[in-house]
Amino acid sequence: MKNKRNKKDKPILQLVSVPKMEPKKTNGRANGYADAPGVNFRTFETRFEPRYKKMPDMPYGLPEPSFSESSNKILKERYLLKGGDLEAVETVAERFWHIAYDIASADFDFGADPSEVTSLAKKFYEFMVKQEFLPNSPTIMNAGKQNQLQYSACFVLPVGDSIPEIFETMKYAALIHQTGGGTGFAFSRLRPAGSVVKRSGGVASGPVSFLRVYDAATQAIKQGGTRRGANMGILRIDHPDILEFIRSKAELDEQNKPVYDGVAEFLPEDKRALLKTLLLDRQISNFNISAAMTDKFMDAYYKNKDYDLIDPHTEEVTGQLNAKDVLEEMVRRAWATGDPGCIFIDRINNSPANPVPSLGLIESTNPCVTGDAWVHTSNGPRQVYNLIGSPFMAQVDGRKYLSGDKGFFSTGEKRVFNLQTQEGYTLRLTADHRVRRITKLTRYTSQTDWVETKDLKEGDKLVLNNHRSNNSWPGNYSFTDGYLMGLLIGDGTLKKDKAVLSVWQPSTTGSGAVMSEVSEMIQSLFPNTSLAHWMGVSGRNEYRFSKAHIKHLAEELGMSPGKKRITPTMEQSSSEFYKGLLRGLFDTDGSVQGTQLKGVSVRLAQSDLECLKTVQRLLLRLGIVSCIYQNRRPAGYRQLPNGKGGKSKYYTKAQHELVVSGDNLLLFQESIGFKDSVKALRLKELLKDYKRILNRERFFTIVSKVKADGIEEVYDVQVPTISAFDANGLYVHNCGEQPLWPWDACNLGSINLGKTVLPDGSGVDWESLREAVRKAVHFLDNVVQTNPYTVEQIYDQVHKVRRIGLGVMGWADMLFKLKIAYNSDEALALGEKVMKFINDEGHKISEELAEVRGPFPLWSESIYAGKNHPSFKGRDDCYAYSSGKPIRNSTVTTIAPTGTISIIADCSSGIEPVFALAYIHRAKGDGGKTGMEMRYLTIANQSFEAVSKEQGFWSEDLAKKVMDHGSVTGIDDVPSEWQKVFVTAGEIEPEWHVKMQAAFQKFTDNAVSKTINLPNWATVDDVRRAYLMAWETGCNGITVYRDGSKTTQVLNVSSTLKPKTEESVEQASQDTVVSRPMVLRGRTYKMQTPVGEGFITINRDSADQPFEVFVTIGKGGMHTMADAEAMGRLVSLSLKIARSSKAVDPKTIAQKIVSQLRGIGGASTVGFGKSRVMSLADAIAKALSEDLAISGGVQDESIAEPIPLDITMNGNSKDLASHVDLCPECGQATFVFEEGCKKCYSCGYSMC
Repeated sequence: MKNKRNKKDKPILQLVSVPKMEPKKTNGRANGYADAPGVNFRTFETRFEPRYKKMPDMPYGLPEPSFSESSNKILKERYLLKGGDLEAVETVAERFWHIAYDIASADFDFGADPSEVTSLAKKFYEFMVKQEFLPNSPTIMNAGKQNQLQYSACFVLPVGDSIPEIFETMKYAALIHQTGGGTGFAFSRLRPAGSVVKRSGGVASGPVSFLRVYDAATQAIKQGGTRRGANMGILRIDHPDILEFIRSKAELDEQNKPVYDGVAEFLPEDKRALLKTLLLDRQISNFNISAAMTDKFMDAYYKNKDYDLIDPHTEEVTGQLNAKDVLEEMVRRAWATGDPGCIFIDRINNSPANPVPSLGLIESTNPCVTGDAWVHTSNGPRQVYNLIGSPFMAQVDGRKYLSGDKGFFSTGEKRVFNLQTQEGYTLRLTADHRVRRITKLTRYTSQTDWVETKDLKEGDKLVLNNHRSNNSWPGNYSFTDGYLMGLLIGDGTLKKDKAVLSVWQPSTTGSGAVMSEVSEMIQSLFPNTSLAHWMGVSGRNEYRFSKAHIKHLAEELGMSPGKKRITPTMEQSSSEFYKGLLRGLFDTDGSVQGTQLKGVSVRLAQSDLECLKTVQRLLLRLGIVSCIYQNRRPAGYRQLPNGKGGKSKYYTKAQHELVVSGDNLLLFQESIGFKDSVKALRLKELLKDYKRILNRERFFTIVSKVKADGIEEVYDVQVPTISAFDANGLYVHNCGEQPLWPWDACNLGSINLGKTVLPDGSGVDWESLREAVRKAVHFLDNVVQTNPYTVEQIYDQVHKVRRIGLGVMGWADMLFKLKIAYNSDEALALGEKVMKFINDEGHKISEELAEVRGPFPLWSESIYAGKNHPSFKGRDDCYAYSSGKPIRNSTVTTIAPTGTISIIADCSSGIEPVFALAYIHRAKGDGGKTGMEMRYLTIANQSFEAVSKEQGFWSEDLAKKVMDHGSVTGIDDVPSEWQKVFVTAGEIEPEWHVKMQAAFQKFTDNAVSKTINLPNWATVDDVRRAYLMAWETGCNGITVYRDGSKTTQVLNVSSTLKPKTEESVEQASQDTVVSRPMVLRGRTYKMQTPVGEGFITINRDSADQPFEVFVTIGKGGMHTMADAEAMGRLVSLSLKIARSSKAVDPKTIAQKIVSQLRGIGGASTVGFGKSRVMSLADAIAKALSEDLAISGGVQDESIAEPIPLDITMNGNSKDLASHVDLCPECGQATFVFEEGCKKCYSCGYSMC
């Protein structure tokens, strides 16, 4: 039996966002901003307007930066503004002044004058150049350059369950990557592989296939080398494709497997595992992946039970898996490849990381409506189907609001429900779509709130749109057209050859006026034709009118014989057509009933209930509310005139009635009225003699039921200004504008804890830390004001919740200075105390900012609006979560990866231990001006060097000894008590990493970024223990990295890396596939092949050795192009692997490849004699052979022999520092995996 999942159990993805700054106090609030004269209220469209005409020159007297050589090198290469010749046009000091002033200029928005902004900018400048604080890389990179590039580091984008939305998200990701941002994607909404797609008749490929598509797109986008934003892909643990997701980075995909199969046969058996690892390392290489673990899953794990797999498309249980087996699969794959990590999604959503629960769970699904819903626009009603992909002007309560630029968009197929009201209004929508409900109704006022459809109860009052202030719109067809169609639908007949209008008893009713009206209308339409006449029907008191124009008009509007109804074409016509159509209907089937005593009403009787519902929608758009009473006369047999003067028994359908009453009658009389003279007179007399005021319409309808109504494709829209639209008359929430945590962004900054230690090392300088927190929160809050976000949805979301992410770096340096070992209970206690202090002080300054600027706009709906919220459980003694005061930022603290900025700050990363106490730094011999000669420096950790000198055990060769030995452990020059303090990452047991993460997580609003580094010899049991310990200690998630899990080519920081000669450094990097130089020269061969015109490019290195091969086929089609790419990659990889061995050289390998590929035939050939090409493989062989001959290579041999490639690990590698790798940028063995990202300490290269 299929079970429905509880929505509350749905796990989701976490995000981070951006904030503001501190200025003059003013009175009033508006949208979260201080409402004062001169306040600069900005929108997405005006975000580029400068706050200052020109960047002021850097004031005299400011201190010059005293960064290290490596810091300056990174800043000059990656961050400084460059001119057309790519030379820097600003100094390091100017870069930080420009950042400081640009961020400080946000205070102009709150009444600050230029002198105050300049003063603040000076404080921000010194704050950064003294290395006490640094913002995230995009801020350093873009602030103050006026290049219109954003300042945020990371974003979360939704991935919807439809092709348009999937690729729309990819477009936004490209824009973000282009400006240096990283992206997180939740793929949990995508239906599982194998699901049938009803609309196309195809089969869904599943989330993992699109994960690969996104990875390939990211590889193509790669943002310019300044900063590469990382990608995070997340899938729910209860998604049916979870096992494929877990295995996606541990098993070769369909692109890499052919490469492996082709190359492996050239390799000895013991080297094939290395090749597979190298290929896996390049597979989905632009993503880290994590599984979103739920409380239910973890409970099932500890109880050794199965858990449900839920199809996100239908929300039905599709199967079960054993929780222990799934976690075991995760652990084994993480041990092998480092992926997947995990996030504990329910814990995140029930913590301060989700500060506005009313917005829904982080990464919640989109509420939607069905495609047949009618949406009122400034050009008249349109069905959702007709509003897909184009912006429109929504009309809500008579006012116009512009939709998002893509109008409605599909979000896939979902279960829908039919919302029905007592008065007859209906709407089909998803369970989580919100509608406006009246919570309190008095004679003159009403109070409302938003409620999800699934939470509605019978008797709830829902708001209807009131369009009385604007009840006209342009469109096709006239009042006359409408009137003729109304008469035809009401009492006419549509046949194959003609359309006939009928009226009854003109001598005794007012229908004579109707007949005259029709005749005049036809005469006006066709003035040059003879006057058309009504014809009497003998014995029936009936007159009929037939005209070809009426039939043609009916067909043009979508009617046909047997389908005489109000069509969609009619419903989207002009308001004048509406009025004519309704008058015609009410003239034929309407009546005026009642008395002043019992109440007056206009009624329309029909057996076609759907017709009445359409009429009800038409009336409401004109400002007239009505009520439908069903089955006023039940279906059955009745005695009716038989046309022969007598009566006979006929079966009649049930009769329904639409009723207009109250003050709606006045508008009906004015806008629609009757042409039937008797009806018109009766309504006029009853209303004229009314002695009391007609009941005022309150525009609401009462819920009768909400019932399941199948599964179908549904749609979203954004109406940014009002976040609502008219759907079938109901006032419903704007779908996509419901603030989903995707579209959020993070602006991060980190305080250098190593700078907040008392000079004598006796303790933490709490006052210094307090001041640092105050300035940092002010700085980060100002970033919201100055940040020119790339995507409008992100701009809107960020300003609603105003997250900031203040974190730390230099934690290991602080411990060194305080003489505390990282792997000690004392360090854990201090970490918790420091983070609690930062969080409390950060919230205090955010409260002060709220007093001046106003709280974040959604504060009243947040967990901070009251005390003792469940999200604060376990944090009762924390000021940040107990004050109850309005706060400027929905979150304040985040410990994010510090990557490159910790190198700029010359401190340790985040809360990580140091990876090494000494390492090699490579720099150009002339300081980088001209020559290529390199110099190699032994760099000691600054804190280690400072403490060693202070304690008297420093010597000139101590750093070299540490390099040789790998750590200070066992070095007699270092006192034993300090040997315990100066521990490195490779010496720390995994559980201390997890404990440290948990210590900081307790008092951090958002997540803590931390890598649990494991040595190469760590077992699967160690990885499992780390996962479970993260859950048990309260972490929000965990990333595990075992040395060698990304590649077995690891080197240590030992004597083998000493730069004795350039040759020794080159030898150290022999044992890996070499990286590609920036520029290679080569030749491209154009050849005709059986599969199309081929272009084979062979590039060579500086030694004239073949380096790589690219193969493309003109107009070859996807499969042919894939085969061509695979062969090119196979040849290139073989050539690159050859460089790792001295047994053979690339030319020899190229000759072997020629002999293997030459002569391979297919179904056809092209050319003759020596020019004959038998296949694409044969063409590659010919091109290689030609290239070898041109470059003086020896001609190929006829027999292929096994190639004894020597791909071995460095024999001198030690486990102690085994987490170190070669940098692909500079080649040094200082490439480490920290905080979920790889970065180089020598040159600053980062993969994030």
